[in-house]
Amino acid sequence: MPPNNKVLEEIRNSANFHGLEEVHEGGKILQHFFGQLTNEQINKEKEEYQRLFIGPGPLAAPPWESYYRSKEKLLFEEWTYQIREQYHQFGLQFIKENKEPDDHLLLELEFMIFLADKSMQEVRPERILELIVSQVNFIEKHLTIWIPFFCAKVIENTKSKLYLGAAMLLEDFLSFDLKSLLELGEALTDV
Repeated sequence: MPPNNKVLEEIRNSANFHGLEEVHEGGKILQHFFGQLTNEQINKEKEEYQRLFIGPGPLAAPPWESYYRSKEKLLFEEWTYQIREQYHQFGLQFIKENKEPDDHLLLELEFMIFLADKSMQEVRPERILELIVSQVNFIEKHLTIWIPFFCAKVIENTKSKLYLGAAMLLEDFLSFDLKSLLELGEALTDV
């Protein structure tokens, strides 16, 4: 979904970029971007979103896992179906299943949010541990394998501060999230 005025305004008003800018270059870039956000800039970001992720023409940074893992750079490859199976195991189904690939970046990140939310709502330590293991497995078997290549393509192919900062932050966040989940899992197994 391309950025629009409402979404970017919500991010600007609710995100804590001051904390991010202190620990990460991507956070500094995003703080600067949101500090100077104009309607003209929003229109440029919509165009850049189209160029990077939608088309027409060759995409500068295709947002699907199977593109990066397939030798032929094809969609709807085995990873798409692995991801779909993960969603189904948790009672989820992509509304456009069989029409669009299930391994889109945003869907995979939303799945991680879903698992994190389930973990925080759970009260049974053994179930929390199972959900943490699911998150760790998903990160290790999917996200950390392809997202660094995706982020590199974004960084290499954009001058947009929004997409540059977001790509830099995403790549580092994955490492941080994985490390945090592993530590939490260890703490729960020691209890």
